[in-house]
Amino acid sequence: MGEFRVVFTAADYDGTVAFFVETMGLEVLRSFEDGGKGTILLAADGQIEVFAAETSASLPGVTGAALAWEVGDADAEHARICARGGTAHGEPTMKPWGHKSFVVDGPDGWTITLFEVVVPQ
Repeated sequence: MGEFRVVFTAADYDGTVAFFVETMGLEVLRSFEDGGKGTILLAADGQIEVFAAETSASLPGVTGAALAWEVGDADAEHARICARGGTAHGEPTMKPWGHKSFVVDGPDGWTITLFEVVVPQ
């Protein structure tokens, strides 16, 4: 298989792109407007694509899904994201499976769990 991408169809395109660039610190690989407005962002070993929703009916309405993202230092990422205006649910905490993690509110109701592997399993 090739690369992995997560695709967002955003109700608030500009706000979603701003969240990933300004709050999460992702790099824009390219943006386009031909065939729909979109931005592709580099996210670790994969990519996140954000497309503007044409209408509210074109939103996929995904429920029960969340993103998880491994980081090198959960405490440092928590401080960085909060300093950039991100909304975190509490401080990073140790989990029984050896991860230190916290959850951030993402765009359009998504949540993002950021986790540091402290004790490899």
